Amino acid sequence: MNAQLATRDAIESESEMLPQDPPAWIIRACAWLLITFFTLALVAAILVRLPETVTAPFILVPKDGADPIQSPYLAIVNRVAVTEGDTVKAGAELFVLRSDEIRGLDMQYRTLIEDLPEREGNLAKSDSAFVAQIEIKDAEIAQAETEVKFRERHAQTNRDLVERMERLSKSGAISQVELLRLRLDLAESEKDHSVAQRTLQQVSLDRQRMEMDRSRQRGQDVAEIEKIKYRLSALKSDLENSEQNMLSLRAPYDAVVISVAQRSAGSVVQNGQELCQLARLEAKPRARLLLAESGLPKLAVGQRVRFFFEAFPYQRYGAVNAKLDWISPSVVNSPEGPRFVASASFEETSESRTKPLPVRVGMRGEARIVVGRRTMMEYAFDPVRQLRENARE
Repeated sequence: MNAQLATRDAIESESEMLPQDPPAWIIRACAWLLITFFTLALVAAILVRLPETVTAPFILVPKDGADPIQSPYLAIVNRVAVTEGDTVKAGAELFVLRSDEIRGLDMQYRTLIEDLPEREGNLAKSDSAFVAQIEIKDAEIAQAETEVKFRERHAQTNRDLVERMERLSKSGAISQVELLRLRLDLAESEKDHSVAQRTLQQVSLDRQRMEMDRSRQRGQDVAEIEKIKYRLSALKSDLENSEQNMLSLRAPYDAVVISVAQRSAGSVVQNGQELCQLARLEAKPRARLLLAESGLPKLAVGQRVRFFFEAFPYQRYGAVNAKLDWISPSVVNSPEGPRFVASASFEETSESRTKPLPVRVGMRGEARIVVGRRTMMEYAFDPVRQLRENARE
C-alpha cells in the first residue's frame, strides 16, 4: 500500500513539471491566422500575374560586323592565347600555329636571300663586260671611220689625176695605155672606199646589235632580280612573327575578342579557316543573344529586352533597354550546345540610376525578354502541363 502511494506521488510530481496546454482561444487564433495566410496566398497565386521572361546570355558585337582572323596555312593550333571577351592591344599574341608550310617558306626565303646578291653581282659583272665590249667596238668604229676618210681622199686624188690625164691625153702628151692604168687605179681606190664604208656600217650595226641584245638581256636580269625582291618582300610579310615551323598570329589593332572558333590546342585548321573575330574598341555596338530552343516559340521581333551587364551590377547601375530586331531561323553550335542567334539594338534611354552606361563591344551579361504574364498557380502547375504534353507526344 505504501509502495502504491509513493508511485502515485512520483507521477503527480512529474506531471506538474511538464508544460501545460495553451488556452483554447490561442489555438483558435493561430488556426484562423494560418487559414487567413493560406487564403491570401491562394488568392495571390490565382489573381496576381507575374512577368514571364526568357533569359539568354549576350555579348556586344560591332554593328558593322567583326573582322575575322584566319589561318594563313594548313596548320595545327599549338597554343590559344585569348578567350572571348578579352581586350587585346595591337601586336598582342592571339594564336600560335605549327605548320610544315611555314618551314618550307622559311627555307625558300633563305635560298632567295642567298641568291639575290649573286644575281646582282652577275648583273654588275655583265655591265662591266658590256662597257668593255662597247669601248672595243667604239675603237673599231673610229678606226673604220679613219679608213673611210683615207680611202675617200685617195679616191678623190686619183679622180683628179685621171681628169688631168684625160686633158693631156687629148693633146697627145700621154698615151692611152697610161691613161687606162690610171683609170684602173681610180676604180681600185673607189672599190677600197666602198669596202671601207661597208666595214664602217657593219661595225656600227654590230654595236647597235650588241646594245639591243644587252638591253634585252639586262631587262630580263633586272626583271628576275625585281621578282626575287618582290617574292622576298611577300615572304618576309608572311613569315613575320615566325620561327622555324611556328607562326604567331597577332592582333592588328587594339580590339576586343568577340568570338573564338578554335578554343583548344592540337586542332587542325585549314588555309583560310576562321580562328577568331576581333572588333575595334570604338566600334558602335549591338547585342548578339544566344537563345535556347525552349523559349523560342514565345519570342517575336520587336519585344522589349533588358540587358544586365556583368561589369555593371544592377543594384547600382540599373539595366539597359533594347529591342529585339532579328531571330535566326537555324541553329548554331555554341559551347553551351545548340542555340538560336538573335540581335537587339539599344534604345535611347536606360534604367540607370546615374549617367548612361559606357558600354562597348565585348561586354557580356544576361538578357531578359518579357514574353507575357502568368500567375503563380500557372507556374506551379507548369511542370505537370509539360509532363502531359510530353506524354501526348
